[in-house]
Amino acid sequence: MIKTNIFIAIKINKKILLTGILLMIMLSILFIWKEEPLKSVFHHSFYRKVVIDPGHGGIDGGTGEDFGLLEKNINLKVSLKLKKYLMDKKFKVIMTRDKDISLEKKSHIKASRYLKDLDARKNIMNNNGDIFVSIHVDAHPDSIKTRGVKIYYYPTSTESKKLAQSICTSVNNRIYKRFLKTNRVQASIAPEDFYVLRETQIPGVLIEIGFITNPQERQLLRSEKYKAQIAQAICEGVSNYLKNR
Repeated sequence: MIKTNIFIAIKINKKILLTGILLMIMLSILFIWKEEPLKSVFHHSFYRKVVIDPGHGGIDGGTGEDFGLLEKNINLKVSLKLKKYLMDKKFKVIMTRDKDISLEKKSHIKASRYLKDLDARKNIMNNNGDIFVSIHVDAHPDSIKTRGVKIYYYPTSTESKKLAQSICTSVNNRIYKRFLKTNRVQASIAPEDFYVLRETQIPGVLIEIGFITNPQERQLLRSEKYKAQIAQAICEGVSNYLKNR
């Protein structure tokens, strides 16, 4: 009698076990099926890696010292805001620097401090990103009237040009049309042979977010509101580009 009870119990347990396994498989299939539409909505951001490169840093202050400003600080503030906006859209963000440092110690080439710094930035971009954005401030010593956001791409990179055009459209809409409410200034794109554009293996752009030598834009570069607006404009341009890639 005892042996029979044990046999029946084992037989019932096997049935329960098989039923449980089948139920788990079905639930897993249902979960994956429901997750797919969500992934398709955010297909441009899932697993996309954007490298943000705040230009200059540390011993290299960049331009602006004559005006009581340092480019390196403006670049970093805008870049940190851009990082937040991109992360809010579920992009993975890598910074070449997130504090006031230069990067020459991260390079192993035998060259000047300046070239070692650029080499380190290039390596971070190539090894970590799908695209990159390098943030800078411009200056024109011979003309205080020169102004406007400039977006540069490497001449032979079709994808970099597309990225530049996407960011340019976003800057024109958000900054000039809505924020500054002017049609007298427009962002523009142009091919250029800058080191970080030439030596990188991924699409990317170098953005001059304003002319520090222009009085009106100098005031904008001091403004936290403008820094937030330009960072949002760049974020929108990056996101729109990656939607179609």
